[in-house]
Parts: sequence; C-alpha cells; structure tokens
Amino acid sequence: MKPGLRANIAGLRPISGLLTAVAVSRSSVMLFPFYGVYLATDRYELTVGTIGLIVGMFGIGSLVGDFASGALATRMGEKRVAIVGFLGVAATVLAISVATELWTLVALTALWGLCYELVNPIAYTMVARAVPEDKRRFAFAAVRLAINLGMGIGPLIAGILFKFSPHLLPWGTAIGYLASAFILARARIVELAGADDEQSSTTAGDDGGSGRPGVRFWSFALATTPIHFAYALPTTVGSVYVIAMLDEPAGWVSAIFAVNSFMIITCEIGLNHAMLGLSRRATLLIGYACAAAGFVLMGFGTVQTWLLLVATAVWTMGEMIIYPVMPDHITAISPNRLKARNMGLYTAHYNLGVVFAPLVFLPLLDVLGSVASWSIVGGTLLVGLLATAVISNSPRTWGVDKPRPTPAVATT
Repeated sequence: MKPGLRANIAGLRPISGLLTAVAVSRSSVMLFPFYGVYLATDRYELTVGTIGLIVGMFGIGSLVGDFASGALATRMGEKRVAIVGFLGVAATVLAISVATELWTLVALTALWGLCYELVNPIAYTMVARAVPEDKRRFAFAAVRLAINLGMGIGPLIAGILFKFSPHLLPWGTAIGYLASAFILARARIVELAGADDEQSSTTAGDDGGSGRPGVRFWSFALATTPIHFAYALPTTVGSVYVIAMLDEPAGWVSAIFAVNSFMIITCEIGLNHAMLGLSRRATLLIGYACAAAGFVLMGFGTVQTWLLLVATAVWTMGEMIIYPVMPDHITAISPNRLKARNMGLYTAHYNLGVVFAPLVFLPLLDVLGSVASWSIVGGTLLVGLLATAVISNSPRTWGVDKPRPTPAVATT
C-alpha cells in the first residue's frame, strides 16, 4: 500500500535541517538579482561592457563549482563541502562590497559563483544518501520546493533593501548564508545504512544493476540534453521573445513566471506524491511529452497572447515531473563512490544549457520566426523522448527500474 502524503512529508525528517538551510540560503540571494545595477550604482567608473564581464564570471565560477564538487566531497565529506560553500558566499560578497580593482571584482565574482554552486549538487547527494529509494523522488521535489520558495522571497527582500541603500545587499546575503551554514552545521543528518559501503560502491548503483556505470550515466546525460536546453529558454530569452518579438508589454513576462512559480510551489509536492508508484522510465517519458507540447505552444503566442500562459502551464507540468525524477535516476544508477561526482556533472549539464541555449535559439528565432523556432525546440524534445525510450529498454544503458525494499537506517 502506497504511503499517504502526510507519511511522505514525515519521511523528510532526516533531511529537515538540509531543507531549512537551502530555503534560508536561497531567501538570502539578494545581491545577485541586482548585481549589475549595484555595480553601476556603486562603481561609477565601470562601463556597461565591463559590468557584463564581471557578472558573467559568476556563471564560469558556477561551472567550476559543479565540476569540483565531487572531488571536494570525496576529500571532505558532503556536509563540510556545503558548509564551506555557504561560508564562502558570505565571505566573498562582503569582500565584493569593499573591492575597488576591476580584476579583484572579476576574481571575487568567479569565486562567489563557485561557492554558490557547490551547494546544489552536494544537497542532492546528501538527499541521495539519507532518503530510501522509494521516497527519494518526493524528497528531491521537496528540495526544489525549498529552492523555489527561497528564490521567491530573496529578490522581494532585495528590492526593499535596495530602495533604502544598495550597500545593504551584500550584508543581507552574507547574514543569510552565515545562518544557513550554522543551521546545516547543527543539523543531525540521518544516513542510510550501507551508504558508504566500499564493496557495494564499485560498479552497482542503488538499483542493484551491475555493469559499467559510466555507460548508464552518459547514456542518460545524452538523452536528457534537450531538457536542459529547453528549460533554459524561459529564463534566458523569455523576456526578449515576449517584449521584442511579440511586442507585448512586460506584464506578460511577469505573468509567465508567476504561473510557473505558483504551480511549482502549490502542485509539485502533491504531483510527485501521486506519481511515486510509476517507474522512473514512465515518469520521465510523461514529463518529456508535457515539455514538448508546452514549448511548441509557446510559438503560438503570435496567434493569441494568452496561449503563452497555457503553454507555460503545460511545460511547467513537465518541469515538475522531470526535475525530481532526473536526480532520482542518477542516484539509482550511480555507485556510492560516484554519486557526488555525477550530481556535479548533472548540475553542470543544466548550467551549460543556460549558457548555450540563448546563443542557438535567438538567431534561430530571428531567421525562422516564432512558430518554427519553438516547434524545433519541441521536436528536439521529442528526439530526446525517443532516445530515452530506447536506452530505457536495456539494463546496460538504463539500469534496473523497479521498486526495492526500504533499507534499514543508521544515524551518523
């Protein structure tokens, strides 16, 4: 009998400290949304191009953090790496507040991005080690809820502080991240028994599948590349598409993000609870189908603007299904020794989509127009769906996709 929603929520107790730390830290992301205007206000000698260079270094640092997280976790342990990430963000934003030299700001911004991004793959890895497989997808949805709640609160607080003084933004960020480090340091993380069993960490994932773990991981990464490309588009080019291409007011951009945020905050936990009985394969294919339909519909905003909101609801449904099941699958197919590394590669994969998606899509939009361009995005997602359907038919490229008994737990 499938446990009820209340029981699944109670099952998050082993990671409650982590969820709180993630929510507090994301609620403290105050400087970054205003970073460009903060530099323009506080550093009058900086040109627009120079500010763009400085802000862009955050993304480069984030990619380095993704790739470095696995190696650091192997040497220090996941919890310590996350605490170092929190403390690193606090220290770097305070250093930025007093830095005056251009290359000092460039280096500090890259370090800020590195420390910020360290926490993401490590948080997913800590969930993977602390939550039984049958509840893991629900737990990943809870992490996303903590992130999205925080990201809704942080910019709101930042806007208020900015009106009083831009100089308050680094301090607000630093205080919140110091509080997050303290919360996580005090948290009592409950880890599954056998999570660090060296004998079981050579080739077999949590799904019990044997063989070459690299084949499973890289097959999955290749098949899901269209997802990261497509879901980078709303945040990177959504405003350009609506305002410049469709000639609609900025309110429609706000409405798109409002629909997306509202659905994630109110529906994602319940949706993933309802789908826990489905295999990872079926869940991902359903999410892929929703994503393809939703992004194709985005092109028909040229016909009726309100279709943008319908499209957003559809691709958001796909997002709520896809993004909890992907780390769940990576956890299942990764040996214990590779979990942190593979989570880092997973988050780097997403960030690479953020970098390259607008570079490819905007020229396409300019040449082909709205309907054709978004249809190509949908078609690319259908190719990814078919690739996922193919690799999921073989244990060698997918692993074992079936429920397993809940393991015993041991506290550490």
